[in-house]
Amino acid sequence: MTRRGSRLAWRKLASAKWEDAWVESLGFLGATRIAITSFPGGKTIRLEAFSLAKKEAAALTSRFGGTLRELRGESPGCLPVKAREPIRIRSKLVVVDSAKALAGASRLFPHRKVVVIPAGAAFGTGEHATTSSCLRLLCDLSEVFEDGRWKLLDLGTGSGILAIAASKLGAGRVTAWDFDADAIRTARENVRANGVANVALKRGDVTAAAGSGCWEVVSANLYSRVLIRASAEIAGTVRPGGYLILSGILREQEAACKAAFERLGVKMERRLRLGKWATLLWRKPPRRGESRQVESLEKLLTASEGHDR
Repeated sequence: MTRRGSRLAWRKLASAKWEDAWVESLGFLGATRIAITSFPGGKTIRLEAFSLAKKEAAALTSRFGGTLRELRGESPGCLPVKAREPIRIRSKLVVVDSAKALAGASRLFPHRKVVVIPAGAAFGTGEHATTSSCLRLLCDLSEVFEDGRWKLLDLGTGSGILAIAASKLGAGRVTAWDFDADAIRTARENVRANGVANVALKRGDVTAAAGSGCWEVVSANLYSRVLIRASAEIAGTVRPGGYLILSGILREQEAACKAAFERLGVKMERRLRLGKWATLLWRKPPRRGESRQVESLEKLLTASEGHDR
């Protein structure tokens, strides 16, 4: 019997080969409430979800089985994790897992921007294929715009890693949305830890940011079903001539996602595939008479192949 107002944690062991499918299935809980732990041998993973309301916990056990426990004064989602090696992205960015590692990375990589994101979440730390692909494209796009002369809208910010990276890569203004209160809380801590002052965090559904049409770059690392359902709203946030990064797309869902955005008149410029995941880069046609960027994005992308991740 759980106490009134208490929160629950869910746990289940599963086959490692279905990890990507589990990330997709549990995505509705938000990145900061999920942890996936691998074990030696690589055949089994442990799935955990935290800070669950009673109805959420009942729905999980009804659909997937597993076990529940009550959280009693524990810090939800805080698992013991091993130190992570610095993650190098292109020749511009390094992601580390602690303030202590930041000093070392700054010495080792003096010409790169360093982002600090604590390890522990299932994704949103830079290790997951969807996040690392978005970071690669952000590094490339930062070469297209002058420092301080472009803005980023990050939809489904999770840990805030893309918003923080964009700020450090030269975005003059960054706004990050997430529907999950825990994600916003975590992102706020990470923004503070990275000392970026131009990142605004907002809680709300992806559609709440729709229709502004003023962002040079929009990143949406969500899930295919969300991207497809809100395709018009997401595309509507991009200014003419601006870029849209879509991620969280399993390969078998890529065609449906592509079709949803193609009908809106945006043009796909690039596709990155890592494992079972695809990340798509789109561009909204510029207004008639509006000058295009001096450098070709395709040229930049080709030149950047082979640099780290």
